[in-house]
Amino acid sequence: MLIGLTVFALAAALLWAALGFPSAATARLDIIKVALTVVAGVGGVVALVVAYRKQRISESAETRERVKLLNERFGAACNQIGNETPTVRLAGVYALASLADEWPEQRQVCIDVLCSYLRIPYEPDVTSEWYHNSESEVRLSITSVISQHLRPDARVSWQGHNFDLVRAVLRSADFAGIHVPSGTFFLSLARFPGGWVSFDGMVVSGGEVWFGGATFDGARVTFDKAEFRAGRVRFEGAEFNNGEVSFREARFLGGEVDLSEAEITVMPVFDDGDKPGLRLPPGNAVAGTPIVGRER
Repeated sequence: MLIGLTVFALAAALLWAALGFPSAATARLDIIKVALTVVAGVGGVVALVVAYRKQRISESAETRERVKLLNERFGAACNQIGNETPTVRLAGVYALASLADEWPEQRQVCIDVLCSYLRIPYEPDVTSEWYHNSESEVRLSITSVISQHLRPDARVSWQGHNFDLVRAVLRSADFAGIHVPSGTFFLSLARFPGGWVSFDGMVVSGGEVWFGGATFDGARVTFDKAEFRAGRVRFEGAEFNNGEVSFREARFLGGEVDLSEAEITVMPVFDDGDKPGLRLPPGNAVAGTPIVGRER
């Protein structure tokens, strides 16, 4: 009220002075009308500013509440994934995946937690039927969640993010059909002890996929019908000891696929044909066995 009266008095005085201090009643009435209009305009501006500030404060409060809720869900999911009971760990896996879908600002953090679980030391029971136990089920669920979000038909795509599976132990995993247009997919020093790990139909159109130092020991690892369009796929120091690694019907259209420094005992299987961007060991052979065109 005080501010309004002050603005009214100041506006009226300035108008009266600007009009030469008129004494006519009509002129004074017009001055009062104009002054009141000025006060109303100033009041409207003040009201807009106050409403804007209230809206900003309300939005900030909602944002803080949302972040608080998401952080609470993140903490709860991490507690679940660290639980001793396999079913609780499985619930934590899917809770983290759901949170990553809803929280793009911290999606990479959720992905990092899922990947870090696979990096925990683990020795699969290779004597059990199907090499399967509760721990392998949790790990298989994590790789399935990752794969589903890297395929073209994913409801929420995780393409372009970084996946650190260095030293991961994967007895079985289904990475078939995943697309890597950018980001990194690191499986350096990973171990594949038996079972089947599928990269069938994988498309690498950018980014980097690393298998440096990985050990393929008794596992069947397939890159059948994969496409390598751009980016880099490296097997530096990888060991192909037993089992089978195949690139049947794979297409090497660009980028770089480097097997030149891999330690190969059991040869990967390729189809005949030109392979642009594919680097093989010198002579394309190990122990007299051709690495190109080996039959099934």
